[in-house]
Amino acid sequence: IMYHFLALLASLPILCTCESLPASLVDSYSSLSVGFDDVLDENVLERVKEEVEKMQKAGDIYERGDMKFGKRPTTWVGFPLSQPRNFIESAILEFYDLAVPEDFYTPDYTVEHYGELRRYKKEDIKGAEWWIQERGSKEGIGFHYDKDEAYASLQMRMSFPILSTITYLTSTGAPTLILNQTSLDGSIEYPEVPSTGFLSYPQENRHVIFRGDLNHGVSKSLSLDDEGGERVTLLVNWWVSKPLEPNCMILTDDLATKVGINYPSKVSSYVGKSGGSKTVVNSGSDIPFLNVTGAGQKDKRYKRHKERFPPNDAFYYDMPKSRSLVKGSMYAISWGEERVFGHTGMLDLWNTQQVSGIFRSKLPKLIVFVHDVRDLDSPTGINWWLQPLAKRHSEVLKVYTATSEQRGAWEAFGLKEGDIPTAVVHWTGEEERKFVAERE
Repeated sequence: IMYHFLALLASLPILCTCESLPASLVDSYSSLSVGFDDVLDENVLERVKEEVEKMQKAGDIYERGDMKFGKRPTTWVGFPLSQPRNFIESAILEFYDLAVPEDFYTPDYTVEHYGELRRYKKEDIKGAEWWIQERGSKEGIGFHYDKDEAYASLQMRMSFPILSTITYLTSTGAPTLILNQTSLDGSIEYPEVPSTGFLSYPQENRHVIFRGDLNHGVSKSLSLDDEGGERVTLLVNWWVSKPLEPNCMILTDDLATKVGINYPSKVSSYVGKSGGSKTVVNSGSDIPFLNVTGAGQKDKRYKRHKERFPPNDAFYYDMPKSRSLVKGSMYAISWGEERVFGHTGMLDLWNTQQVSGIFRSKLPKLIVFVHDVRDLDSPTGINWWLQPLAKRHSEVLKVYTATSEQRGAWEAFGLKEGDIPTAVVHWTGEEERKFVAERE
């Protein structure tokens, strides 16, 4: 299969005159994220937990409307907020004091928001979108961008919050991994492969803030917990304008009363109470720095992890083995060239978003067919050599892997199952062309 790959690779320079992707919109890992420990007063924290439980028991309190892609509604709190009705809103009011966009955006940074170019400043914040997540101790959350979900569904484009935040209500579960990677429309990432990141293990009463346009998720393979227990988080995103309904809804007084979280007079005595030390933990200086370098799979210091990025791309990254990581900690991460890869897609003809992207892209596609997924990621699988090669040639081609289950794909090239493993090239430019590797 290496022979097939290289034989086809030799023909690629004449196929593509594509421009390189622009540089990353993210400056460095030092501006990726900041954390605050002991962010809430202990009494407020306990009451927030009680209200979170009430909200979870209440279930779907909003009319779903025409919500696409299985999304769930979130709740909007407009600012200025003079009188919180419950302890969740009281906590959000306190988080507002910590939300400083200028700490995360350079002065000349502009972003398109509903067709308008903006420079983000504190006074731009018009409100907060919040929701709750519960996961098991070994569960992950797929990598994604926080965005106006209704706008994305209607326009197939992304509008991001100014800032995204996570408040951990328990100390259980897999860590959040925030990457120095963003996207303008969700189809192309900048940079294509992130080289730095910020990792936070759950720690009760920790508040983490990061830029609202960064790719992030929860990496279940990095969990240090045994089965059992819940990972509970309160997510609050800061916006320059309210995200669209029916995905982001206003909690009316009637609904708040129905859920049992409408008691402004009870909350008023706690407004303005700060937490404990509110320890500032900045990714640039105050937390452990993981410099993941070197090359080769024989380096026993690291373990390789795999995530999926939409629409169905593989992201491989090495991390120190679990015995070297500490529960409840935060880490700044820098990956060496041979320790992070993300240039291959996992072909799935049922994934309409992926298939659409394949035909929109000007890059030729090199598809490597194997019999089974174990031929890809096992210790002797092809990804150990395929990923570095795909990364090296990423400006002239996009590499996909596919198993023999993708019958429609290999039959489109006139192949039979007995021809696998092999590699093909599909050029979807103005004039469609197909190339099949010759057998030795």
